[in-house]
Amino acid sequence: MKTYCSAVGAASSEEESRHLLECGPVLGYPVPFVLPDETAPRRACNWLRLLPFPRRDPEPIRSMKALRAQHEASIRQKMPRSQLRALHHKIVLQCLEWYNSKHPDDEYEPAPGVVTRCREYNGSLLWSHGNFVARRKRSGCFSFLPAPRTLFFFELLDREAKGVVEVITCTPIDEPVTEAYTFLGFPLGWGTRRGGGADCVCKTCYRQFHVPYIGLKRTCTCGDSKVESVCKMCYLESNVLHPIRGGFVFGQESFANICR
Repeated sequence: MKTYCSAVGAASSEEESRHLLECGPVLGYPVPFVLPDETAPRRACNWLRLLPFPRRDPEPIRSMKALRAQHEASIRQKMPRSQLRALHHKIVLQCLEWYNSKHPDDEYEPAPGVVTRCREYNGSLLWSHGNFVARRKRSGCFSFLPAPRTLFFFELLDREAKGVVEVITCTPIDEPVTEAYTFLGFPLGWGTRRGGGADCVCKTCYRQFHVPYIGLKRTCTCGDSKVESVCKMCYLESNVLHPIRGGFVFGQESFANICR
């Protein structure tokens, strides 16, 4: 008889405790203190935190441009090489079609070379700056001989970021093509293109400077200390080469207030 009563009492106590756990704590009563799990692994004490020298932050705070560049680099890595090459070829054809329509007596065609791009959002507008290599079209008896290569700068605009790209600027720049020829995406030599991420220019005499750090002041020989970056968008963010005297829309000093 005692065994039966004890079993019934244990079952009723388990049911009451389960009901209390489901309903939660009663208002007006303190929440019961729960001891930590003793079986959980304890965190080891890092004695290096007590040392006075500064430690490197494992997750440093990065700028929005740096995070965007990292995101685009991860996208390029995930994209197959053939698909990326087809996308670049489409951009080159669209830019040359725009340029040849405005210069019918000086037409260009695609040439072997690397296509570089730098993109940045400005509200709902997606701006792109980049470079590609082209050469003049030849006609006549020696048309089979390839013409010297020329480096181009292009500026694209994607309104509403819907993939409809509009060519804003496409112009050849005064920069020697020193990179090697490529075959199926692989270089056939050791030549590389100069990076233009640190290019600055004097706004008076348009003398070019190399300023690799923000805040580093340079004074031109003409006496003017107004040495600024060629492009506010691509400065220290990409290796895109720009026209020294401007000629593009987004990233110039005169359009800084408009494009913010």
